[in-house]
Amino acid sequence: MRPVPQIIQAIKNVSGITDVVGDKVFADYPPQGVDHPFVILTIPSGTAHGTVSNCKVRAYSARLTVDVLCETRAQTETVIELLEDLLDGFTSSDANHPIQGTTVDGALEWDLLTPKDGSDERVFICSQDFQIHYR
Repeated sequence: MRPVPQIIQAIKNVSGITDVVGDKVFADYPPQGVDHPFVILTIPSGTAHGTVSNCKVRAYSARLTVDVLCETRAQTETVIELLEDLLDGFTSSDANHPIQGTTVDGALEWDLLTPKDGSDERVFICSQDFQIHYR
């Protein structure tokens, strides 16, 4: 299993996160029509590392971006803090793509989406980057 599905599965096992977002944890983008709150995981870039004698074991490192969209700042902070606790140092023993380590990479970024239709349906967004290493 590739890294993002492994991480999604781990996130869905954290009750504090699911208390806020339910099972709405997605790779790359949410399905059309899904309302917030939800979590999106994306790997926007990565690198492959060559190995000695071109053996089949390859090592990868990638930037993992986690975006949390919630109705209140408090909900967003709760989820992003729990995600950081889960992901900082996260490893897996997946047979095909074991995650060998995940570390926080950079500060949190905040944004407030204000709708253009004049409604009061604002959404708090918090983003956090991680470095993920896997084979």
